[in-house]
Amino acid sequence: MTPQDLIKLSMKEAEKAVQEGNSPFGVIVTDPEGNIVWKDHDQVRTLLDPTAHGEVNAIRGLCKKLKTLSLLGYKFYTSTEPCPTCLTSMIKAQVSEVYFGARIEPTASLPIPAEEIAARSKKHPIKVYGDILGNETLVHREQLLRTK
Repeated sequence: MTPQDLIKLSMKEAEKAVQEGNSPFGVIVTDPEGNIVWKDHDQVRTLLDPTAHGEVNAIRGLCKKLKTLSLLGYKFYTSTEPCPTCLTSMIKAQVSEVYFGARIEPTASLPIPAEEIAARSKKHPIKVYGDILGNETLVHREQLLRTK
């Protein structure tokens, strides 16, 4: 599957989040061979946990499932640019790459670009690829926010 295909799947996860009463953010994770191994989405309101973002949920779930603290070689595909909490969690988990759709909204609590955070990571570097289907994911996010 292409990064575009995987971003589209992350958009479906974002729809699930909104259906459950959460914010419109989704994530797909692939293993080093490119197989989809995890799908998740924002569950902040469902779990009453401010850190239950899709990427953090995926890291928690995969690390437990694989019995490891390292997701080296894994790739995350997110509907929206990861927030600082999510990106630093990916760095701590040694995720190799992250691909995202829409840029983080300027009104976010910490609107720091993912590339800026990634550039500061020295011990566990992460590659960041953004604006994949950027306009499509932005419009999708805005539509989901209106239905919330």
